[in-house]
Amino acid sequence: MPSASPEQFGGEVARTGQRWHRWQLAGAIMGIVLLGAAIWLVVSQAQDAQRAWNALERPEPATIAVLLLLTLLLIPVSAAAQSLMLRRTSGVSVGMGEMSALVSLATLLNMLPMWPGAIGRIGYHKVVHGIRPMQAGLAVVAIRLIGLFMGGVLLVAVWLWPAAAVGAWLAILLGLLIMTSWPTLRLAGWAVIVKWVDLLLIAARYVAAFALLGVDLNTSEAGAMSGTSEVASSVPFVGGGPGLREWSIGWMTEQRISYLPDALVVGVMADLLVRIATLLVMLPLGFVAFRWLSRRLQSSAGSIPRSRTLKSESKA
Repeated sequence: MPSASPEQFGGEVARTGQRWHRWQLAGAIMGIVLLGAAIWLVVSQAQDAQRAWNALERPEPATIAVLLLLTLLLIPVSAAAQSLMLRRTSGVSVGMGEMSALVSLATLLNMLPMWPGAIGRIGYHKVVHGIRPMQAGLAVVAIRLIGLFMGGVLLVAVWLWPAAAVGAWLAILLGLLIMTSWPTLRLAGWAVIVKWVDLLLIAARYVAAFALLGVDLNTSEAGAMSGTSEVASSVPFVGGGPGLREWSIGWMTEQRISYLPDALVVGVMADLLVRIATLLVMLPLGFVAFRWLSRRLQSSAGSIPRSRTLKSESKA
């Protein structure tokens, strides 16, 4: 079989990039349409969800504070998972403060279509830390796949054993801890464990969001919302942006809290509250992170990467 010339190979790469961009654009449009439809549903069905609106008119300040605090706590947890996986794929250790700043800014940008936060983070690591885009991209994709898998595992656990959701959660966590005893799986194993903790915080955040609407979630229902959110957020092209998650949570609310006559609307409202809380937390943090990371990016351009690799650490 004749080998392809460099020109043919370059043309194929360009065509692949164009196809990928078209899929991204289609996903972005779909996400915007889904988000608009979710907002229209909440507004048009306000009468059906009057109980939820009444509860939202008299919110508990403590519940709002918990919702915002949990959103804030998700930043270092997500940063820890990203840092562990990046260390696994590239051998480069990025500090928690810097990674938390990247996560804050990327989370804010990823609320826009086409995942601009993930793309920007890959470029940042290339300039500042000298990490090849393939390695940084592999870490991003790996975390997404782990989230998709763990969200699916959580959904299966709470669906099969709804009365023992906490026990299933702890049993899976114990299995993950055992997995870290193998040296070759240690870093990846700890990244999965941190992601499991991330799912716990997401579940608690949905408990707070639904509480603002006058609905009390039990552990099984909270786990179902967390798993659904993670799976929906991990869907390529549309999951990272707006739209799909709102409808997924609405659908899961219909399945798990069927006694609510307005379950779909309440579920969509709860996820919109989560998105609003994320915006309120990430807007100021993302602005500060942008200023700091921009200065670091400018000072690092053209210089030797400053991160310590595992190799250099072992020599020290």
